[in-house]
Amino acid sequence: MGGQEVLRRVLVSGVVIGALVVSATTALAGAAKQRLDNDLISFTESAGSGTNGPGGGGISGVACASSPATQPASFAGNALLDCDSVGPHNETTIAVNPTNPANIVAASHTYLYNLDKQSALALLRIFTEAYVSKDGGQSWTNVHPPHGSYRFLTDPALAFDTDGHLYWSNVASHDSVAGAFSDVSVIVERSDDGGITWTDPVTVAAGNGTISNGGSNVQFNDKDWIAVDRGTSGYSGSVYVTWARQEYRKDVQTESPIFFVRSRDRGATWTSGTEISGSSPLCSGQGATGPMTRCDQNDAGFSSPIVAPDGTVYVAFLNHQAQDGTLRDQVLIVSSTDGGDHWSPPRQVVGLIHDGAGDYPVNWRSDSTLTGCQFRIFAAGNLVMSTAAANPGQLYYVYAENLDPGATARTNIMATTSIDGGASWSTPALVKSSRYDQIFPWAAVGLDGNLRVGFVDRARTAPRGQTCVYGYTLATASDLAATSFATKRLDTGTSVASDARWFTNFAVTGNYNTRFIGDYTNIAISPDGSVWSAWTDMRDTVDVFGRAGHTEHAVATKG
Repeated sequence: MGGQEVLRRVLVSGVVIGALVVSATTALAGAAKQRLDNDLISFTESAGSGTNGPGGGGISGVACASSPATQPASFAGNALLDCDSVGPHNETTIAVNPTNPANIVAASHTYLYNLDKQSALALLRIFTEAYVSKDGGQSWTNVHPPHGSYRFLTDPALAFDTDGHLYWSNVASHDSVAGAFSDVSVIVERSDDGGITWTDPVTVAAGNGTISNGGSNVQFNDKDWIAVDRGTSGYSGSVYVTWARQEYRKDVQTESPIFFVRSRDRGATWTSGTEISGSSPLCSGQGATGPMTRCDQNDAGFSSPIVAPDGTVYVAFLNHQAQDGTLRDQVLIVSSTDGGDHWSPPRQVVGLIHDGAGDYPVNWRSDSTLTGCQFRIFAAGNLVMSTAAANPGQLYYVYAENLDPGATARTNIMATTSIDGGASWSTPALVKSSRYDQIFPWAAVGLDGNLRVGFVDRARTAPRGQTCVYGYTLATASDLAATSFATKRLDTGTSVASDARWFTNFAVTGNYNTRFIGDYTNIAISPDGSVWSAWTDMRDTVDVFGRAGHTEHAVATKG
């Protein structure tokens, strides 16, 4: 979620259409929660028809399974992951079990309408679900974890340990989407069977206060990510989570430092949160709270933790204190050699990125967007490290850079590398030279030591009258220095974001451009060297509540 745009991340005010009545509800603990969930029925067509979706009765548990035999022919060559609802599915992540390459697990937002049998009101529940394959991606089981009493979840992140235990962090609120959006926390769950069943969530960072009513002293936790130490150090097996802890005073964000917790007992207990973004003259602009060099203006941060084989923890994040006025981001990195007890001062990975005020067109909500589109975009990518014999310990960071500022902005994916533990970084290189926009990059390093980068790519033929279409591309570095790349199209169908069913706000914009397709995509490399990619796809159309348009599916492919 993004800084002073917290309320924008509620997102679904534009989803509720026509005469549908959406009632806020707060989940209850224990037996009361079970009773409430049993009284909810997932449905996919309309409240009036009473049609139940594949999810059947309660929300928790296995909902349905998707396979090439059940997905529409238009997805041939890609795997349509979700089958539980025609509502949107976005913000994808993916991981592969290091002990079993046939076990791939993805996750995303899912937006489920539910019919309360007692009140006959349609409720909207937004949470995160898993898509589990045990057969190398031939079929995918949709799993709705219990998520405790949390009813609004976002920002899913997955990580396996060396023994095949799977950890899942989320940002979570007890409110439904029409609620107060309060006490926004970070939670972690664990699966010991490859993603089918999950432990109850552990709250590792409790939020405080209600952001939507101008409350004071609000702590709003945002944009979590997770990593596991799979090396041979004394910290092996440790689980690490980072996020931006945003503080608000009467709807104004005053600070957003990066925080960190760890667990050394497989997620059962966690340390209290520690601020790790530190202080540096690099952060002397844009007004810190406290000392002028405190690196605490990171908005959502998009923190990216990784763990080296020797146990060193690295965390990269976006910071906008490099200069005053423009809010352009720089990328900073901190590290810990003792499992998170102590942290280095931040060092710079990338200087000013052209992603600030005036660098991009903006949508009707003043979010940065692309020419002809409405969905919001960010510069953030991720940090990765090679463990290959060819270049052990080499770091890479990928991000989106605007190369043509202004109303006709063009954004491209950039990659930079460090061979000295993050002390110095190469001049960023273009991943793909193109006049078409490229956004939402995600990187992984192959067994050969070469960088792979997946990204959303607008180099697609648009249907007549459409201004915003995209697909998904995988780039593979031709050299260890990541200075040149070969690219391959992964999607088998063009996504149409300018004829959307969801998040359009037609009354304001006069068009059906969606304003949200998620804030990132994801790729992962299997123990057998295969690259798995997951993204939000909009090739499919649905007719729901009286209007047709392109919906958002979670899609994956091996490439």
